[in-house]
Amino acid sequence: MTWFRRKSETRDLSNDAFVLATEKQQRRNWTPLLLIVLIGSAAYAGLQYFEAQLIPATDRVAELERENAKLRDELELQRMNLSVEQATRAELEKELSARSAEISRLGDELAFFKNAQKKP
Repeated sequence: MTWFRRKSETRDLSNDAFVLATEKQQRRNWTPLLLIVLIGSAAYAGLQYFEAQLIPATDRVAELERENAKLRDELELQRMNLSVEQATRAELEKELSARSAEISRLGDELAFFKNAQKKP
């Protein structure tokens, strides 16, 4: 009865142990996933680090911009005060010049009247 017993290729499959993948193949399957997880973790850690570095810098920039605006306002106020002081000074110098001329004229008149009193 060997006629009916023929060797089929599928017969050997049932005799061997059922293995989906070898250990080497399993390691190969986990390696890309592990690399992706590691790269993702490193990217997340890097992002957190740079955010921690940039947030204080952003706050400092905002603080400096506020201080700069305050100083500009103060500078504008000081420029206006200087302008007023310069105008006041020019006006006072003009008035001083007029008063000096008047004093000189009155001094001349006084000298004239004193000379006129001495001559009689």
